[in-house]
Amino acid sequence: MFLNNIPAIAVVLKDKDVLSFSEEELRGADIIELRVDMFSETENVRDFFALARRKFGLPLLCTIRLPDEGGKKEIKERVNIYERVLPFCSFFDIEIFSKEALYLRDLTTGSDISIIGSYHNFTHTPPLKELERIFEKGKDIGMDIIKIATMVNEEKDLETLLFFTIRHKNDKIVVLGMGQRGIPSRIINPFFGSLITYASLSEASAPGQLHLKDMVHIFKIMGLRH
Repeated sequence: MFLNNIPAIAVVLKDKDVLSFSEEELRGADIIELRVDMFSETENVRDFFALARRKFGLPLLCTIRLPDEGGKKEIKERVNIYERVLPFCSFFDIEIFSKEALYLRDLTTGSDISIIGSYHNFTHTPPLKELERIFEKGKDIGMDIIKIATMVNEEKDLETLLFFTIRHKNDKIVVLGMGQRGIPSRIINPFFGSLITYASLSEASAPGQLHLKDMVHIFKIMGLRH
């Protein structure tokens, strides 16, 4: 895993964003997450990844999210798309409990791609014991980074996510809370070991996601950026 800044800011883009946004508008981003489930079509997906890499010069993260974990639509032949964009990517994101996780682990063995094994819960934040079980499952199947994203409904959910982050600050994790009440976790958890936070330029890919300019500004205030 190579990143210029840790914690990193990943900006979430769709296919049309690759065409419309300039390099200047992405200033402050460290990673580009291309959300293929948010693409208007996938026939030319390889061309968009090649263009994004050439145009912006940032590491690319390919995510094809399942509808059950927040994907905008079902994408058939997910594995085929991951295979097609592999030459352009530095990261893949795959759900820990998906059937394709082990295949992607094998596919990227020997490559420079880091796999983010992810878990999303859009209704609540599970108790710490359940988060630990999810973490162990991700490590057991060989994920390089474990991402936990859960809905924050009350203050204790923020506390659970922060406690989990601190406990695993040396274990390559990404931990964030979703929803309006989860916004503090996107700012605070990176300070305590969460490797990546996510920001948007157009359409937010998850509830509570901040705009890239706002996230860069906040990181500067916190001393995480110069």
